[in-house]
Amino acid sequence: MPVLRDVVGHEQIKKRLRSALVKGLVNHAYLFGGPAGIGKKTAGLAFARALLCRRGGGDACGQCDDCIRSEQGVHPDLHVIRPEGATIKINQLRALQGGASFTAYGAARQVFLMEQAEKMTLAAANCFLKILEEPPPGIVFILVTDDSARMLPTVLSRCQQYRFSPLPREQVLQVLANAGAGRDSDSASVAAALSGGCPGRALALLDGLDKRNAMLDLLMHIVRERPGSVFLPVDELAEREGLADFIDYVILFFRDVLIWQITGSTELIINVDRISYIIELAGAYARPRVMDILITAEKSSARLAGNVNQRLVLDSLLFKITGLGDDDRG
Repeated sequence: MPVLRDVVGHEQIKKRLRSALVKGLVNHAYLFGGPAGIGKKTAGLAFARALLCRRGGGDACGQCDDCIRSEQGVHPDLHVIRPEGATIKINQLRALQGGASFTAYGAARQVFLMEQAEKMTLAAANCFLKILEEPPPGIVFILVTDDSARMLPTVLSRCQQYRFSPLPREQVLQVLANAGAGRDSDSASVAAALSGGCPGRALALLDGLDKRNAMLDLLMHIVRERPGSVFLPVDELAEREGLADFIDYVILFFRDVLIWQITGSTELIINVDRISYIIELAGAYARPRVMDILITAEKSSARLAGNVNQRLVLDSLLFKITGLGDDDRG
């Protein structure tokens, strides 16, 4: 379990949390919101560890019995609540309501960290709201959510809210290096670029780079093939999940093509390992055409979220990419 000082990025949030610890102005409920994989849970666990540290101060000391127990995941006053199946159910919150009335075992307070708080059922959220309306002394709640818009406004209003923003690429690379992924490796650079500033997403992408490479190879095959044969290799994309991934890669790739056409620089390029392909397409496709493909891909992504025929979505996008019916690609 991390300590606040070792959490990469989010400096203003860490500064405010440390200040609250030092001044003894700890709120009864916090909400950490932001994109998936941004580091909210990591920061929440680090803050929980600092709250339980018996030496006090602005961070966990990492050496006292409480810090050691927290790091090992066995601290009796640190409780983590996760969805059971698809939701957090009312019985979990009723159990929490009973547990919150207990006296802390060893630390000065108890900490309840709730993952994916947006997945509380309405009954569970109302139960939790009653706890927040009369918060027990010595209890701190840390709610972690990818989508605070799905939560009850009355719950949100009773929490001190922190919004976690995407990290710069260099900080994502630092997280990857800390995880043993190799800061300077080509794979780490690609994962960091594709992650949208979310270290957790970058770590997941490292495991899925083979799939990403296959998708981009397929895209280049489609671009280079004659229109009449373009549909032969794409049967595996008929499944919704595979098609959604493919559309995402189309958007990112043609975004890079457009950026190269505008700037002639690799500074903002995401698919840095495919720069030769990007330059090739930037020369073969006129800029209005690239923009048209991007618009179609964005619309395809939105359509896929609805109840539509996946194959029709795919065919429409491929027609736009290949220019079926056009005399040339320019």
